Amino acid sequence: MNEIQMLSLGYVLFMVLIGGEALLSWRKRDGRYRLGEFVVNIGHGAVFQVADGFTKFLVLGPFLLLAQLAPYTLPSNAVWGWLVGLVVYDFASYWQHRHHHRIHALWAIHGVHHAAEDYNFAAALRQALFQNVSGWIWKAPLALLLPLDMFVGIVVFDYLYQFVQHTRYVPKLGPIEWVFNTPSHHRVHHGRQEKYIDKNYGCIFIVWDRLFGTFQEEDPEMEPDYGITMPPNSLNPVWGNFILWQDLRAASARTEGTWNKVKLWLGPPEWTEDLAGPIEHRVPEPMENDSVPTGRFWYAAFAFVGAVPLLGALPWLPEDAWLARVALGALAVVSVVTPGGLLEAKPWARGAEAGRILFAGALLAALATTAGPVVVGALVVVVLSTVAGLGASLLSGRQVEDAVPVANQG
Repeated sequence: MNEIQMLSLGYVLFMVLIGGEALLSWRKRDGRYRLGEFVVNIGHGAVFQVADGFTKFLVLGPFLLLAQLAPYTLPSNAVWGWLVGLVVYDFASYWQHRHHHRIHALWAIHGVHHAAEDYNFAAALRQALFQNVSGWIWKAPLALLLPLDMFVGIVVFDYLYQFVQHTRYVPKLGPIEWVFNTPSHHRVHHGRQEKYIDKNYGCIFIVWDRLFGTFQEEDPEMEPDYGITMPPNSLNPVWGNFILWQDLRAASARTEGTWNKVKLWLGPPEWTEDLAGPIEHRVPEPMENDSVPTGRFWYAAFAFVGAVPLLGALPWLPEDAWLARVALGALAVVSVVTPGGLLEAKPWARGAEAGRILFAGALLAALATTAGPVVVGALVVVVLSTVAGLGASLLSGRQVEDAVPVANQG
């Protein structure tokens, strides 16, 4: 079982935890789960996982090349080897994370994750489409010390550990917080108040932030305001990966002089106004559940939730079945894009949704006798959830196509 397959099994646990947290939020009526944010957060996770299956070589390729030069690697059959490997990996992750905040071009990649305005387990899955493009710079040198099996195991553990940090329901954890990253520390990291911006980069250990001056305690008098200062205001998990790049390109066009452009791209994001002039800050426009007509809300909810199993199905296709992998990956991406388009009443959404339904049915027919039960089961769930969504929409008394458009979001 490879790393991606292990993570796909992890998604089952993720969805159980997300469902439990969403149920808790519903019972408390605290508004910590909104369908629009849920759709775009999980959607980003789906887009990343599809891309990850095709771009993982960008990290593993350099890693395997450098592994040929390793004079010594930690023993993977000794506990102390894994502990040392974890510390070394997390040290590299701290600097990778810090550089992705302090270098504008890298922030355009990583800022996608921080754009989540509901801080919950679903936000943990909001991964950046292009993170493999830059991640190898910090992770490949680890091949000089970590054997491949240890590297893969720590990557999976790190992903699982960071997932559980994304919750508002876990309070401060006492002495544990002296050494380890915790939900409290990570809430600070996701806050967009000046006091909280660019703090607590640690992934597993918080000691790096304490050592290098980037630690900030969560202030009980200042609850973090989650999101970024230039929110994307879009439920499209594909377009969401390009919005900050568009902002950077526009700022670069306004910046005079080659050296100033270099500083804009490679310097910290807060240099933008000094180099490019005043910028128009977007105001957050989160979509509230009650702003969406009932019929459209329930159809989008069923269609989206039913598409989630596609996240775990893709890695279980044979690696040489490229056509099937591309087709299933395309369906997964479309399936997380159209619900957001329906919620935002985009003019293209209904046509895209009709195409998605036909595509899912055709793919199910084509793979029914050749793919394994995981893939076929995921496709069956897609079809059944669509039928359930139509039924729920009709029972609500409002047809999807008759719903009143909500405010357009870019």
